[in-house]
Amino acid sequence: MPRIFIVDDDELILKSLTRVLRRPGTEIVSFSGAEAVFPRLAEGPDLLICDYHLPKVDGLTIATEAKRVSAKTRTMLLSGGVEDDAIVSALQSGTLDRYSVKPWHHDELLALVDELLTT
Repeated sequence: MPRIFIVDDDELILKSLTRVLRRPGTEIVSFSGAEAVFPRLAEGPDLLICDYHLPKVDGLTIATEAKRVSAKTRTMLLSGGVEDDAIVSALQSGTLDRYSVKPWHHDELLALVDELLTT
């Protein structure tokens, strides 16, 4: 059963992502910030979907830690802004598997998630 961790400080986005991604046989665990997700990364989620702009710790830091703890964890960063050099570098190095801009289209997001879970 695939396990997806979602991290976003916006409760509405967490609920929306959970609703869009919920399917039979998939476990979705949502977190409102870094403090909550860091201790759980050792569980080795199959996919981490994380907002880039979070209070205290940015999503790229969380994605980097997820890969350090479990190299098999796939990582996707969501952001309302444009790519910066750190995101491009993380994509090139493999620390980050995908980057997507908010707002997202449900079909495109589902296709990205399916791709990440099957590769």
